[in-house]
Amino acid sequence: MKRIIAVMMAAALSACLLAGCGTKEIPDHTADEPATTDTSAATESVMITVGVDAATIAEAADKAKDGDVIFLPKGIYSETVGIEKDGITLRGEEGTVFDGSDYELTPDDNVVIWVKGNNITVENIEIRNFLVEGPSDTCPIGIQVAKGSSKVTVRNCKVHDHGFIYDYNDDDDNYNAHGIYVSGGVNKQTTDILVEGCELYNLHLGSSESLVFNGNVVGFEAKDNYIHNCDNIGIDAIGYEQDEDNENDSARNGKIHGNYVRNICSDPAVNPTYDSMCADGIYVDGGRDIEIFDNFVTDCDIGIEIASEHRGKVTSGINVHDNMLARNNSWAGICVGGYDTEETGTAKGCTVKNNVVYNTSSYCIVIQYACDASNVIEDNIFAAEGDGIAYGDEFDELSRGNTIRNNKMTIDMTEFGYPDNEKIEVTGVTVDENARTVTVEYK
Repeated sequence: MKRIIAVMMAAALSACLLAGCGTKEIPDHTADEPATTDTSAATESVMITVGVDAATIAEAADKAKDGDVIFLPKGIYSETVGIEKDGITLRGEEGTVFDGSDYELTPDDNVVIWVKGNNITVENIEIRNFLVEGPSDTCPIGIQVAKGSSKVTVRNCKVHDHGFIYDYNDDDDNYNAHGIYVSGGVNKQTTDILVEGCELYNLHLGSSESLVFNGNVVGFEAKDNYIHNCDNIGIDAIGYEQDEDNENDSARNGKIHGNYVRNICSDPAVNPTYDSMCADGIYVDGGRDIEIFDNFVTDCDIGIEIASEHRGKVTSGINVHDNMLARNNSWAGICVGGYDTEETGTAKGCTVKNNVVYNTSSYCIVIQYACDASNVIEDNIFAAEGDGIAYGDEFDELSRGNTIRNNKMTIDMTEFGYPDNEKIEVTGVTVDENARTVTVEYK
């Protein structure tokens, strides 16, 4: 008897879209403020309009005080800016564009918008054409939230056509770029960060990521972003890159949800820092206690990966649920565990539940270096057609022993030692990218 499953719908993207490496040193303008402040008098927030109240963005930043809005009227701005005062909003409007066509980034001036402090918002700004000819020690970054910041929101911003111009005739692979980079220092915790409704595309990233939370970042949210057509990872939560021996060096207590990620690919013909197509739409590398849900990920090398790139380190507490993944065909829809048993870490205490994964090549789900019953994979649909394979384990016994049950799969799981799954035959699949839905028909 045929059953038709109309599966979950990922949360819609925000309707308000406007269509670790180096840090940037900013002069400490706060040193010019009075040594004491009369806190008995209320401070009135003001809007400082660039071109009216201040000749430049830098002048506006000098004038701004806690609660003020720096407003950038629509137009082309060929500069970089740093905000390191609490309570500041940097706000553009439709047509407010930072364009780097005539601006040369350097190792000491590599960030277009850099913020450090508390209660800071950056919104409605487009960044484009900040390109560096590589290889280079310059790390182009569209927007960076500096170590030690808290309660920072980046909303409805766009970063595109940004990163590197590759030299395919040079074997040097010194290429690192980011669209949005949230950094946490081992001893400088970054907290309560929201990246919402942003669009990142046509990013040339080398070895780095489109949107990243790196290190000691606690309490973060990546929500309703649209990330597409980039040559490396879409969204990443990283641990142990700065200090493998410090448990604080791990992005944690985060949510990644409602994002639309597509066409993320590290094809070596395009990105010379790679020798295979293995870029993730969403990646947790050493992070912990992160919820990943209601995302739609399609046509990436890997849809969602839970791993640790550092030997002896564990990615844990990752809850991947209610996502839709389609045609992430280069390697897998979902990967669990490190990709090398001798060089990488593993995954424990992770859950993969109620996801729909459809592939026409390679694996729907592959277990890499993960072999612990605390990893629970249940109530998913893993539908493979054509050259696709519903399930694979990469390292024999080091990929076995996880809890895998109650899944509907186009493969007999008994041979892998997991009899409590249902083998299905797919009779039809519809992937609707506009609605961000996958409908699977099976019997």
